[in-house]
Amino acid sequence: MWTQQEAIQLARKVEEVCPACGCHVALTGGTLYKDGPRKDCDLLFYRIRQEPHIREHELSMALRRIGIVIGDTYGWVTKATYEGKSVDLFFPDRDDSEGYGL
Repeated sequence: MWTQQEAIQLARKVEEVCPACGCHVALTGGTLYKDGPRKDCDLLFYRIRQEPHIREHELSMALRRIGIVIGDTYGWVTKATYEGKSVDLFFPDRDDSEGYGL
């Protein structure tokens, strides 16, 4: 289970690696909007406007270096874990037809 403080700490850690990959991260979902422990942490990735796209391969490698274990991708959602807890990685601008995925 995730607390809001743990989710914020992870989002800050992830944001440290994002700009080098052409994006920023935003915390969303229950850990942000609801009280009490939550089953997962939802992180939304958005492109820096001056960048043509998010460099997902580089981002994937950077996330792995900070301890995020990448799982399966379903459209614009990638399942992951961090310290054994569930994390959903959202890429709303991902074009499914291009075969992207972390």
